[in-house]
Amino acid sequence: HSSAVAAPQALAAPAELKAALSDVRSDASPTDWALCALEPDGSSLRLVGEGEGGAEALAAQLSDDAVFYGLVRRTDQIDKSTTIKFVFLSFIGSALSTMKRAKVSTVKGAVSEVFAPFHAELMSATEPSEVTSATVDALIHEMFGAAKEPPADSGASLRVGMREIKISGATPPAARLHSSTHSSAVAAPQALAAPAELKAALSDVRSDASPTDWALCALEPDGSSLRLVGEGEGGAEALAAQLSDDAVFYGLVRRTDQIDKSTTIKFVFLSFIGSALSTMKRAKVSTVKGAVSEVFAPFHAELMSATEPSEVTSATVDALIHEMFGAAKEPPADSGASLRVGMREIKISGATPPAARLHSSTHSSAVAA
Repeated sequence: HSSAVAAPQALAAPAELKAALSDVRSDASPTDWALCALEPDGSSLRLVGEGEGGAEALAAQLSDDAVFYGLVRRTDQIDKSTTIKFVFLSFIGSALSTMKRAKVSTVKGAVSEVFAPFHAELMSATEPSEVTSATVDALIHEMFGAAKEPPADSGASLRVGMREIKISGATPPAARLHSSTHSSAVAAPQALAAPAELKAALSDVRSDASPTDWALCALEPDGSSLRLVGEGEGGAEALAAQLSDDAVFYGLVRRTDQIDKSTTIKFVFLSFIGSALSTMKRAKVSTVKGAVSEVFAPFHAELMSATEPSEVTSATVDALIHEMFGAAKEPPADSGASLRVGMREIKISGATPPAARLHSSTHSSAVAA
């Protein structure tokens, strides 16, 4: 596929935000939360506040007309070990338009880098009532279970996505605990079973030889595996018709455009969290997000955490692609194009532009490893 790939979106993080995040991580400060807002044009972050009181104090600063990102510190005393974990949270106000919600995904990677490292992520909350210490603790427990005391004199580690960062050990401080050096047990990445029929459906979506332009799966209630819901033609609207408010779904949509003599094809990964799900179930979705993304990778863009089928439309997908890539450019002759997975580019083989309607179900993907 011929496909122009945009540079990662730049994002300005003010010095006061960086200082606030350092406060949250510091033993010398009682600060256990910091919050920033995304400016309306999506180009920068603005510090909203920092303080004590954890998730509840942070939640009091949220409003339904903006996008917020925060960091919360949770401290537990397990036997002789003090365990401190950091939770990154994203909040998308429920009053924001569908287009604005879709565009948030274009800066997610850049924002995550500002807040890294962190142990867990509370993804795309939409109501302040979802941001509580109980929710944060349930999320941590889901990812880590019971904390284990690290070996004596060993450094512990923080997980950033699938990556572990070694940090120095620390003597547990007394009473109130405020440190940037933390004893912290890190869980292994959560395993996720993806059935063969899902992999075949995703290959169909990527194939020039198939008219299939969408595939959809659901997360099983126990969070251990994915189940294929369907695949077919009709794009985002056909996929949206399969969604319900009582489950978590993930899908892949192919969009094709003819720009002069070049056929540009882009893949959009989408996540959908049913509005009827409980706050705890919504929070736990973030524990499998990395594993699910790996199943669907590579893709050009991500429509994150939609909650209503009406948000999943071709217009929304096109607006998201345009926000990330702008006008498509024809690549050099005979060159392979590339797909972006996170901040990484993957070279893919060139493909002959498909004709008007293609009628084959050959499972041959145009995307190379």
